[in-house]
Parts: sequence; C-alpha cells; structure tokens
Amino acid sequence: MAKLEALKADLLGQGHVVDPPLLVGNSDDQQSVDAIVGAGRVLLSTAGPFLQYGRPVVDACVRLGTDYVDITGETPFVRATMDEYGQAARERGVFVIPMCGYDSIPSDLGTQQTVEAIHERFGEPTRRVDNFVLMKGALSGGTLESGIQMEKDPELYRMLKDPFLLGGARAVGVREEDRDIVTAELNPLVGHWTAPFMMAELNTRVVRRSCELFETEGFVMGAEGEAQPLDGGLLYSKEFGYNERMVLGDNEKAARKLARGSPPAEKRVEMREAGRLPKQGEGPSAEIRAKSFFKMMFVGESESGQRLVTSVSGGDPGYTETAKFVSESALSLALQRDQLPASLLGLRGGVLTPAFAMGHVLKARLHNAGIEFKHERLPQPGSKL
Repeated sequence: MAKLEALKADLLGQGHVVDPPLLVGNSDDQQSVDAIVGAGRVLLSTAGPFLQYGRPVVDACVRLGTDYVDITGETPFVRATMDEYGQAARERGVFVIPMCGYDSIPSDLGTQQTVEAIHERFGEPTRRVDNFVLMKGALSGGTLESGIQMEKDPELYRMLKDPFLLGGARAVGVREEDRDIVTAELNPLVGHWTAPFMMAELNTRVVRRSCELFETEGFVMGAEGEAQPLDGGLLYSKEFGYNERMVLGDNEKAARKLARGSPPAEKRVEMREAGRLPKQGEGPSAEIRAKSFFKMMFVGESESGQRLVTSVSGGDPGYTETAKFVSESALSLALQRDQLPASLLGLRGGVLTPAFAMGHVLKARLHNAGIEFKHERLPQPGSKL
C-alpha cells in the first residue's frame, strides 16, 4: 500500500486528474484477488512469474466476467491457461489475452500485417515469414527470474522447447525450419551476421498459435477497413513457417557469442547474487531506457516465392514500449471491445492471441502511441543498420 500511495501522490503531483482507489491483493488470498478483479471490466497484470502468481488472477477474471491481459513470456503458463480456462472463457464471454508486452505483440502484429499484405498484393498465401530483429535494451529482473524458474523445472523446460506448444503445427510435422535458431551465420537474405534471438522461443509460439486461429476462425481486412471472414488457407500456406533471428551487422564475434547461449540457470543465480544480473523488481535506468530501441523486419514469402518486407519499430522494448503494448491492449478491450476483430467474428471470449483478438484496432492504437508499422526494403550487404 505504501508503494501505491507514493506512486499515486507522484502522479497527482504531475497534474493527473484521475484519483483512483488503491486496492491490494495477494495471490495466496483468493478473496483479495476477487475484490480487485471484480472492481473493473479489464484487468492488466504485470505481476510475475506468472506460473507462480498468475493462476488465481485468471481464475477470478473468468469467474467474474473481467477481460484480462498480461505481459507474461512464460509459454507453459499460457498453455496451462488455454487448457484450464479456454472453454470457460468462451462460454462466459471473457477475453483472456496473454503475452501482450514486447513478448509478443510486435512479432504477432508484424506477421499479421505481412501475410495480409502478401495476400492483398499477390493474391497468394504466405509460405514463410522470417523476422530479423535489431534491438538495444537491458534485461529486467522479473524476466530473468521467469526464465530461471522454467529452466530449472524439467517438465517446464520441455514445454518451453516445444515449437508448437501453443498450437499451429503443420500437417508435415516438425521441420528443421520450425526449430529454434541456435547458430550464427552470415545470412543471405539480409547480408549481415545473424544469431539466435533470446525471445524467439516465446514469440514463435504465439505467431504459430495466431496462424492456427486465423485458419480456423479467421478474417482479413477489407478495402474499407472492415473485418471480413476469410478461409485462413488464403493467408497461410499449409506449409507456413515462421522464425526469428537477431541481426548484428558485421559483428561476427558477437553473433558467435550469442550462439553459445546463456549460462545455465544455476550460474545465472550466482551472477544475480553477485550483483552482475538484476534482481526481481530491478531493471535499467531511465538513461539506459532512453537510448534503447527495437526494430523487427519481417520478410514474407508467398507460395510462388514473391517477397514483401514490413517492419515494426519503437523505443526501449522491455519497459517503455511494453508499457504501451499492454496498456493499449487493455484500452482496446475497455473502450473498443465491440470493434475488435474477434468480436466482429462473433466470439464473445476465449484465450486468444493479440493479433487474432485485437488486430487492426490494437495496431491503430499503437501507431498513435508512437509504434511504427511500415513497408520496408531489405538492408543491403555492408549497409549501416
């Protein structure tokens, strides 16, 4: 309560005119969680690790009819939420939309805009999308703790490594192109060194889940900006593939270092205790955040091999832009629920992905908040990134 009171006083001192009530709950006290969830129409959760604290909150939202968004990157938590609450959320008219932060809104919306642009321009399904990521940012203590917890549990670690944990498997089975990137290479598409992207094993699962949802209950945007039901097979090839790589320009040494992977969980715990990694609640300073950025370039390829490039870019990914992503997601539900693509398709609720549930509505809100979506050209070999 003391933290909330201090934050509220600071905001009011800056001229904010809204004077919200302060509510405190604990995940081991369901009654206190219910009191918070029942006080509003949409709940935005940033309290992780979600595998440890998230279930009572989702449970309350589904029971009490409150829509839900969060910033989890814990795909096993999302899988458990889908299994336990997917049907109930649909029946009770509650939208549960996890992974609305940097994991995985840029990847999800960027892929959506790419496959829709390919369909509009070439009249073909998309065979594959490769996401090339440029990023400068610092790790948060919460993200670090979530990763450590999942890695230390053998079953959670197995789930984390499943390329199709959240759905979207193709009839041809798991191919080499579906597996997480683990090597460094001088990539022929962009002409620069690329390496494994640490968030790929999270983002790829969400994009593949969106693919499955579009194929089974999909839509496409019409010329007048309206959502039109569409056979998802017109957007996604039966052999659709998606993956992500980090782009490091001509820095071969950095690419190969990233390809060696992170230290084991036990080592990361030691580094955290020694002050070399952030603890829960800790993160980069305002100065570091001001210098941080991200850009994702999506190279889409149609079934006949025609290519198209789109991009999503913004500032500090882990804090500044994640705050925008999840806040605009919550506002989409609170203020434009009836206009959401999922609503226009007749869905009242469900455990869904950001792109499928909120699509163009969320994209427009993020554009107005400073996130840039545009068509791109591939960088040339040797060019400055």
